[in-house]
Amino acid sequence: MTDTVLDSITLGYQVLWGPSRSLRGVALFARPQSDGAVDAKHLLEVLQTLLPGDAPPIFLVAQEPRLLADLLEHAQPPGVEHTFSTQAFFTPTLVVPAAALAHAPVAEALRRAQRRGLPLVWQGEAEKPPDPGLAGCFGHRWISVSPALAALALHEALRQDRVAPDRAPAAPPLPVGQIFEGIASHVLVDYCFQRCRAYALVGWPAEDAVHSLRRGPLEPDHRVVLATLQALEAERPADVVERTLCDDPLLAYRFLVYANSPGVGLRSGVQSIRHALMMLGTVTLAQWLAQQLPRASHATMLRPVKAGMVMRSRLMERLLDAGIEEALRREVVLCGLFSQLDLLLDLPLGSILTRLPLSDRLYDAIVLHSGPYAAALETTVALESSDTEAIARVCREHDMGRVHVNRALLRMVGGLHAE
Repeated sequence: MTDTVLDSITLGYQVLWGPSRSLRGVALFARPQSDGAVDAKHLLEVLQTLLPGDAPPIFLVAQEPRLLADLLEHAQPPGVEHTFSTQAFFTPTLVVPAAALAHAPVAEALRRAQRRGLPLVWQGEAEKPPDPGLAGCFGHRWISVSPALAALALHEALRQDRVAPDRAPAAPPLPVGQIFEGIASHVLVDYCFQRCRAYALVGWPAEDAVHSLRRGPLEPDHRVVLATLQALEAERPADVVERTLCDDPLLAYRFLVYANSPGVGLRSGVQSIRHALMMLGTVTLAQWLAQQLPRASHATMLRPVKAGMVMRSRLMERLLDAGIEEALRREVVLCGLFSQLDLLLDLPLGSILTRLPLSDRLYDAIVLHSGPYAAALETTVALESSDTEAIARVCREHDMGRVHVNRALLRMVGGLHAE
């Protein structure tokens, strides 16, 4: 049964980032295949099976009115238990696009869902708010910020910086306490969280965030360096140390560069973090991390950028997990983790990767878009989007089955943790 429902939809995802610049939730976009309907009740059961209780909050966006109406009918409010189990029903927050409200079954199911206490979010443009008769159904609004409105908000944010401290700030042009999408400036990020008290931002202005901090070489995150040191001091297993260190792609890259440097004196090239751990030992790693700690970064603006790279690596690992040996699995993780290092290092990916004795398979996938990992990398990148039609097209081109791709995505999301 699980395979049946996962074979009838295409999923994509985007991350909702909270005020602390940490993950606040995950938006899952679901589009039915054109040749049939989706069993909404079964879909909710599958999501409950594949997403553990400590998974981040899920914002489920059905991109077809009939599926949305069915989800509104079958989803249960928080705390409701199964008839034959003490386990509570899986309760996503259902996102209702403004255009879907033109369909009578959606509007009718919406009112019934609201009376049951189901968490609901309206999605649309700031200039076109929901009908007053339906506005009370929604706990939050997911607002697509147009370029014109973003420019107005940016002007207000910059003006506010010049206003005398004793003057009352002007009312923000964006509504207060909502979810915003389309924020392309780090200045607007701060403005949304500080002045508009945004609940979350969908997506992150990665390039602008990196550019705003590029006064010199970017540094690894202080939290990750410290967490890796603490894992070593607690004598955690090698796979835990490796995974913690890889929570910052810049830290992982620099450690591999260090392990392969002439001063270390290893006779053969080191191709993975685990290999470096084995060759150098925990004492050397701890000493190296201690040297990184004083100059490690406390900036929060880059945390979503790096976290997105880590998610890419873990999703790619899931996509290629079946039957793959351990050494190749680590290679796949690095392929996803290093695929955007040019953004952090401001260098071409080709020159970044050739500094290390990595497998040609990584270079081929990341730089040449060819080789055995290219299809998984392209599919993983496509999944980081609400464009489910493009996702379906990429999966068809690479003969990636919907069941396998959807399961890999859900298991990756289930391993995340919200702020």
